[in-house]
Amino acid sequence: MEVPIHVIKYFCTLADELHFGKAAASLGIATPSLSQQVSKLEASLGTKLFERNSRQVSLTSAGLELLPLARRVRDDHDHLLAWADRQQRNVDGRLLRIGMVAAGAGPLTTRILAAAVDKLPAMRIEMRRIGFFDTSNELLEGRVDVVFAPAPMHMDDRILAEPLWREPRVLVVPDGHRLAARESIGIMECAEDVFVSASGGAPDIIDWWLADPRPDGSHPLRGPVADDFEGLIELVAARVGVNIASFGASQQFRRDGVSFVRITDIEPATILLCCLKRQVNPEVAAFMALGAELARAFASSRIADNSY
Repeated sequence: MEVPIHVIKYFCTLADELHFGKAAASLGIATPSLSQQVSKLEASLGTKLFERNSRQVSLTSAGLELLPLARRVRDDHDHLLAWADRQQRNVDGRLLRIGMVAAGAGPLTTRILAAAVDKLPAMRIEMRRIGFFDTSNELLEGRVDVVFAPAPMHMDDRILAEPLWREPRVLVVPDGHRLAARESIGIMECAEDVFVSASGGAPDIIDWWLADPRPDGSHPLRGPVADDFEGLIELVAARVGVNIASFGASQQFRRDGVSFVRITDIEPATILLCCLKRQVNPEVAAFMALGAELARAFASSRIADNSY
């Protein structure tokens, strides 16, 4: 009998989360797919690993026995990938693969990249845009070394997430919308709008981005979804709905037909710089330190000139 490594990772993640929706979001897969894979694993082992009911998920005695063994296999596999990555780096040189979710850290991303090129000239940078909820998987699978990503997110405990920057959230509307010409609004002013949102994420994260519930306890009207920010922008431009994004999106994704209006009375977005806690790439520590340094300077300059 063979158990694929991805199924072992699915089992470990569900055992950690004890919630199918949260585990699926962390893994970047659909909840039914996770449930099906776990059921197949139980069938192949001939024993139940989880007790499930409408209110909770818990490990059975067999699941508790399997968990440390599965974690060891998962971690050994990660170490193997890290070793293979080091071998590749011996060929490629000082490579740093940078992932960016949506707008990343907006203009701060550009400053950090420019400084890295200037201060770390031997480093070779490779950029990659990744999905809204793929940060953990991309880092753990070794496809990227660091990621600029917005909070909140459900993060694997093997990942370090350093807050870089907080910025306002904005309402993304089509040109001609009744709020498009405004400099700022309150969240209750868009109570009648339909909201488009990201697909595949944990419900609590989607709720946070949609400011759901609203201050009066009401809930926004929800419409179509998209799996990347470009898709959300297209839906907004087509007048299918409006969206809430971080301020950086107004800089990175500005285009004809769409306006960005600051929302003054909801919690700002926090932008994170993420990497693995157990790091094998020596370039990561230098890049993380540079990012933190420039974030502090950037925040001070924004406060000084009252940019927000």
